Amino acid sequence: MPESAVVTPRLNSWKEIAEYVGRNVRTVIRWEQEGGLPVHRVPVGHRRAVFAYRHEIDRWLQDGFKMADGEAADALVVPPGNDPEFKPQSLIAAGASSLVVDRPGKRVGEQRIPVMLLWRIAVGLGFVVLTATAAFRWITPPRVLFTGDTQITYDGAPKTGLVTDGSNLYFGEWREGRIVMSSVSVNGGAVREIATPFVQAEPVAVRADGRALLVLAGDGQEQERSLWEVPVQGGAPQRVGGLVCHSAAWSPDGREIAYASGNAIYLTADNGASQHLIHAFAAVPQDLRWSLDGKRLLFRLRDLTTWESTVWNLSLSEANPFVMASLTSETSTSRSPNTLSPVLDRQDDAFVGTDGPNSTIFALERHWLPWASGSILRVFSEPRGGVSDFAVDRKTQRLYLLMGTPDQFELDWFDKTFHEFRPFLPGISARDVDFSRDGRWIVYVRVPDNTLWVAPSDGSSSRQISTTGMTNIELPRWSPDGKWIAFMGKRPGAPYRIFIAPAAGGILREASRGTDNQGAPTWSPDGRRLIYGRVMCQEERTCAIEEIDLETGEQSMVPGSEGLSTARWSPDGRYIAALRADKFQVFLLNRGTGTWRKLADGVNGNDLAWAPNSRAVYASKPDGDRPEVIRIALSGNKTEPPVDLTSFSKLAGRVDSWFAVTPDDSILFLHIVSGHEIYALHYAVR
Repeated sequence: MPESAVVTPRLNSWKEIAEYVGRNVRTVIRWEQEGGLPVHRVPVGHRRAVFAYRHEIDRWLQDGFKMADGEAADALVVPPGNDPEFKPQSLIAAGASSLVVDRPGKRVGEQRIPVMLLWRIAVGLGFVVLTATAAFRWITPPRVLFTGDTQITYDGAPKTGLVTDGSNLYFGEWREGRIVMSSVSVNGGAVREIATPFVQAEPVAVRADGRALLVLAGDGQEQERSLWEVPVQGGAPQRVGGLVCHSAAWSPDGREIAYASGNAIYLTADNGASQHLIHAFAAVPQDLRWSLDGKRLLFRLRDLTTWESTVWNLSLSEANPFVMASLTSETSTSRSPNTLSPVLDRQDDAFVGTDGPNSTIFALERHWLPWASGSILRVFSEPRGGVSDFAVDRKTQRLYLLMGTPDQFELDWFDKTFHEFRPFLPGISARDVDFSRDGRWIVYVRVPDNTLWVAPSDGSSSRQISTTGMTNIELPRWSPDGKWIAFMGKRPGAPYRIFIAPAAGGILREASRGTDNQGAPTWSPDGRRLIYGRVMCQEERTCAIEEIDLETGEQSMVPGSEGLSTARWSPDGRYIAALRADKFQVFLLNRGTGTWRKLADGVNGNDLAWAPNSRAVYASKPDGDRPEVIRIALSGNKTEPPVDLTSFSKLAGRVDSWFAVTPDDSILFLHIVSGHEIYALHYAVR
């Protein structure tokens, strides 16, 4: 056998001993000192060299040992595989729990996991757990949870619009025929007026520094209103260019304004001096809200055919902020929202309120994963009444609600002899009253259940007309012969359409074919035709007067009526009166000549009525310092002494823009005794 293959029985240093047992030098020294490892020392020499014999170490290992402190040896080393005394079975019988038999020439033995390896495994497991937790929270973002509520205001006045800077709440409040800018501390207290020159003022946004408001200012029923910047501490309001819109919002840095006009969204970065079209829609965008990073817009789209709303997310281009990068839907029409809050956090979560007398508030929680795009609507709260607007303060985690109090409807008529208002049909909660031509019958919509009723003119022996499946009923009208009733009706997911019901009760029928939103009908004297103006036509920019042939169901536009709405046919059939709502004008069509002429200016109401003799038209000015109803004589367009509503408007609630004329030429009003209160709902993100 070659010399290199001979196995020397003696180990001549701590290093050789350590290599033989498979441990480091420090370990074998400890074994020798505490466990009796058989190590010998050369008796001469300065450093007293050590040596050991293989067979002694093998026997020591096979016999087992205990450390001096009671700790078991951290390894059992077995002699090389060619040792004739190596017997694995004897080791198993002696208590070895596991053996690893290596190829010849290698040590074999029980392997205990080192402490460092255990530490590394523990750290790795911890990292896996933390990673899994983070991934779960990423996939399932924190949820917004309701924790309590507090009432802020107690004045009961009707309110509109709600924004906050975290210290104060700002809103418009109805007071004596005007909507005045108002504020209240977020902790409650007195409601304070912010002086403005506007007839109607509604805040839509607060600047980031809290020093100014974006306000929509109007004079009546116009859909698109002028946009103003109003200082909250007093000072002259400043017009934002020549912008007219129905929704607007400042970007988080205050440099840009997004606004919605008609069916499109625009941006301006120079206070209205220039406007940039971002996108035009087939529906109307409402409730514009910026994301916190200023790169996205959240908003509602309202379909004017079905009146359903969905929430959308519009991303702006990184290279050009005036260009749309993407447009994605955040909700479906299964829960049609009527309100949308500002965003809450970096996830761009928001609150959404759905339609109905008792609105459900949802937390709109967004997902960012490619396979889980869109958002989830989770029920946040179900308040006691309908919610008309939201404001959010992220710092204090409060959601402020503009919540309606229960409506009470009271009909009053003006006694021209004594110049005072008197109750009409006390005890009946009704709206939209119409008298038959002979004055013997009335038809009305009963509230709050929104049902159709007919009764003798004294209100006795009333009976219901079946309108099964209708979600809303408005403005019923008697046919000239008193046998039929035409009214606006809406079924779920459908536009407003005109229906005709037998006055004695029976099956309803739709007056015409089509999908447009039809407004209040009025009859021709022969009862064969109806005219109407379209509902929401300002938003659709489709205002015109339509005529229906009841025999064929065909409808056609009345020539020259583009831009007009709220049409009323005179009792004698010779004229049609209509409103130009965006310019506060009344127009008159002579059916004989086919020509239109202007009757009056400054009419900011949305209703018209004819005198029974067809010689005058009544129009309303419900908004302003002097609310009134005027009587316009056709001869010479002369405005006769009006009915002054100033004292009436000072009562609790407000005077509705609807009115009617009785058979004796008196005027009937609807006094709505209702209002809004502001509540703070506390939330937490967990």
